Amino acid sequence: MPDFLAAPPGATLHAALPARAAKEAKALLEEEYWWVGVPPDFIPPVHLGSQGWVGARDGDGRLVATARAVSDSGTAWIYDVVVARDWRGRGLGRRIVELVLDHPAVRVAKTVRLATRDAQGLYERYGFVDVARWKQAFTETEMVLARR
Repeated sequence: MPDFLAAPPGATLHAALPARAAKEAKALLEEEYWWVGVPPDFIPPVHLGSQGWVGARDGDGRLVATARAVSDSGTAWIYDVVVARDWRGRGLGRRIVELVLDHPAVRVAKTVRLATRDAQGLYERYGFVDVARWKQAFTETEMVLARR
């Protein structure tokens, strides 16, 4: 097995997930805080439309971690990094983040962005900084169009 697929004991990493895993990703994500208020049926299509989608399975073949990325090669956004509750604290989150950062759709990007409410420490170890500090060098305003 190549080094980039090294996983904690009992898990296997997957650098690409098949379409059939989208329903499993939905089950992992639908209770996470960033999906509150969004119809759960929206989860599978966004995974299928992502350029990079990685995951990990346990010994029984159950999807226990996933992350996805969207990239235009200049900027990549990482979304939906999640580890099943019974797998947290074993290093699987770090490995999933490393795997998605090394994905061809992400590794070429000059800027990689993500949003988190509670995992800043995880992402800081890879060089992520709070956007407020990063944007000090820029004068533009960040804007968003939220369609419902």
